[in-house]
Amino acid sequence: MVKILLSFVLLFSFVLFSVQSSDAKTKSDVLGISLGMSHEAATKLLQKIGKLEKNESKLQEVWVLNNDVSYSHLIVGFDKETNEVRFVTAKARADGKRVRYETVLDVKKAKQTGTTNNYKYIQEIPARGKKAAYKLIAMGQNADYLTYFSIEKYYK
Repeated sequence: MVKILLSFVLLFSFVLFSVQSSDAKTKSDVLGISLGMSHEAATKLLQKIGKLEKNESKLQEVWVLNNDVSYSHLIVGFDKETNEVRFVTAKARADGKRVRYETVLDVKKAKQTGTTNNYKYIQEIPARGKKAAYKLIAMGQNADYLTYFSIEKYYK
């Protein structure tokens, strides 16, 4: 009986660890900005970490980041109907700490497209509970390091 119980606990721990490990490779926000966040909440956070550079018809904003070592800009898109974040894109800082593709998504699960010196990974994250499905997109001209990283609502 003890052996069966111990086996069950070990199996459960392994499954739990596997789920946490795979989730750790995928991001659900960029510098705290996440899908579905209200415009007001996103703006409040963005004002702490950057300065609004451009506002395009209140549906898309470009923010220059103050002191982030990896990213220079965030581009945030808002849903016309709900006024919630529908995508967020980070632009890598040219002279900053480089970001590897595998730190923002699971490259083994992502679809890879592109050509020589033009790399693009897209990973679809399925809906889970009340959290809607979304996509992670990482692009760059280097095989190891990204130039852009986006999280966007998944529309079928």
